[in-house]
Amino acid sequence: MKLIIRKLEEKHLPMVDAFSCMETQEMLDSYNAKMRRRILKHSKEMEDFLKDEALEEQEKGLNTTHLFIDLETDRIVGYVSLCNDSIGLEVEERENMGLTYTTVPALKIARLAVACDYWGMGIGKSLIQFSAYMGKRIKEMSGVAFLTLDCYEHRVSFYESVGFVKNMVQPIVLPYDTPISMRIGLETYLERVGKE
Repeated sequence: MKLIIRKLEEKHLPMVDAFSCMETQEMLDSYNAKMRRRILKHSKEMEDFLKDEALEEQEKGLNTTHLFIDLETDRIVGYVSLCNDSIGLEVEERENMGLTYTTVPALKIARLAVACDYWGMGIGKSLIQFSAYMGKRIKEMSGVAFLTLDCYEHRVSFYESVGFVKNMVQPIVLPYDTPISMRIGLETYLERVGKE
């Protein structure tokens, strides 16, 4: 597989229309019916964002969406949408990090999805690594201490395997699917990736 990374443009829309990150029934078999419905809903939201919102939001300056394209098949194998963020830190966290600020600048992985045909090939980790390198470039001009993201419970273990941790400050829990706020130190992540 030969991958290229391109910022989303109008010329990519035919490829965008063909993108699917929907789980197959086999992938969902280990979950109960309620969880299967939630997972399918989340996957549909990821597809709908790329197909219906990403380009418009990018044009409004709300985020940038980057496509990983397989040159051999001319297909999108995954995408990541990035935006600016800041996270609140508890007093204990600030003291442990030697920080005085109550909020710290971050680069947010607003959306990340991998085409279902490419799961298990390391594309998700590559999208995170790309995000970290973008954070490093931004850090040369502006402060960025963390990569952040919000994910649903069924994705937490994947992000933890990369090194993300749950933020102590979480969104207000709603009676339905509340995403979990997570982060990883940008420099810590880049150092670890550099050693691998």
